[in-house]
Amino acid sequence: MIKQIVNGKNLKTISANMSTGDFTVLSSILAGKLEVWDLVSEGGTAANVAKPNYIRLAVGKKGISNRVSCAVYLPHVKTTKTAIDLETAIVGLFDADYETAVKCEYCTVIGASSKGVR
Repeated sequence: MIKQIVNGKNLKTISANMSTGDFTVLSSILAGKLEVWDLVSEGGTAANVAKPNYIRLAVGKKGISNRVSCAVYLPHVKTTKTAIDLETAIVGLFDADYETAVKCEYCTVIGASSKGVR
């Protein structure tokens, strides 16, 4: 497993079975710091899990002459939550983009599962 860290933020965790040579090639094109974790175990019992209730958001801050923003993917949101609940939880608390510590002032839903936030 590879954990990708850019500007101190964990952007992505990639699960992959690869050789050292493959990792060398991949590490030359991925940005930021990479941490490699060994797979210790696999398996377990299958769980009857509900279909993920995902949501994609655009968060950012509008300036007079520019805008900073980024997309956020939440893999599972409680079905009881509304767009107002998300906005309350995110606006002013999330960073507006990956490169600055400026807090976002807006939160817009750009995609959701069928049971997603309305």
